[in-house]
Formats: sequence, structure tokens, C-alpha cells
Amino acid sequence: MDLTPYLPWLKLAHIAAVVLFAAGHGVSMVVVFRVRHETEPSRMLALLDVSAWSLGLAGIGMLAVLVTGIVDGVVRGSFGQAWIWLSLVLFVVVGGLMTPIAGAYASGLREALGQRTRRLKQADPDPVPLAPEAIAALATRSRAPEQTALVGIGGLVILLWLMTFKPF
Repeated sequence: MDLTPYLPWLKLAHIAAVVLFAAGHGVSMVVVFRVRHETEPSRMLALLDVSAWSLGLAGIGMLAVLVTGIVDGVVRGSFGQAWIWLSLVLFVVVGGLMTPIAGAYASGLREALGQRTRRLKQADPDPVPLAPEAIAALATRSRAPEQTALVGIGGLVILLWLMTFKPF
């Protein structure tokens, strides 16, 4: 089946998916930077919930980015070029770097606030909330938000360069 006539629609779908993916991550990034300045535990948990929700949208966008990008690459015959393979590898590596850093930070904050997280086993006791000063120190001393933002933004810029210029 020849999908060449649908290439403009594939490109539109790919770009829309990238926007959804980036928007979901953007909301999460802003929220994680904002949670550092919050002192009320219930507000901190609410912000972390917004971050988790927005990452759900980013996950849908990520899946759509991969599917539309791969289909587009197959239809165009791009898989004989190095730039598309490098883009796929970079996409996976960036996600593999960002996820544990950001996840550990958010889970640590949730546990410090007394909320159960996925990293606790069923038999583990519920976490005991820490003192507000300890929570504030945990939220502010970690460089996880900066690290994930640097990796994510840097990766996005390189991916955009690869897809725009197709250098090799």
C-alpha cells in the first residue's frame, strides 16, 4: 500500500504529537520547579499530582511521536540514513536518563510528604511525613529538576537539528 500521498498528514500528525509530548513535559517541568517554593504539604502533593497527570499526556504524545515518525521514515525510505537511527537512539537515551532522575525526585518528595509511591512494596509500612523543614530541604537541595530540564531540552534541540538538517 502506497502511503506517499499521506506524507503531509503524517508530518502534521508527527508535529502535533511532538507538541503534545513537549507540552506534557513542559507542564511537569514548571510544576516541579514550583513545588520547591511551596510550604503547604497538601499543595505540594497537588502540584506533584498535576505533574504526574501531565506526564500521562506526554506518554500519549511519545507513543504518537514514535509511531508517526517510524511510519513516515518507512514511507520516505529514511531508514537507510544514519540521522533517523541516531534520532531514535537519542530519543530512547534521553528518556532513559530523564525518567529515573525525575522519578526518584518526585517519589522522594511524595514519601517525605507521607504518601505511598510505586517504589514501596505492598508489605512496606506507609511512609511517615517528615517535618516541614526536612521536606523543604529535600525539595530545594536536589538538582534533579535542573538535570532533567538540561537533558530534555538539550535532547530536543539535537533531535530538531537532526530532523531538520538530516546531516547524515
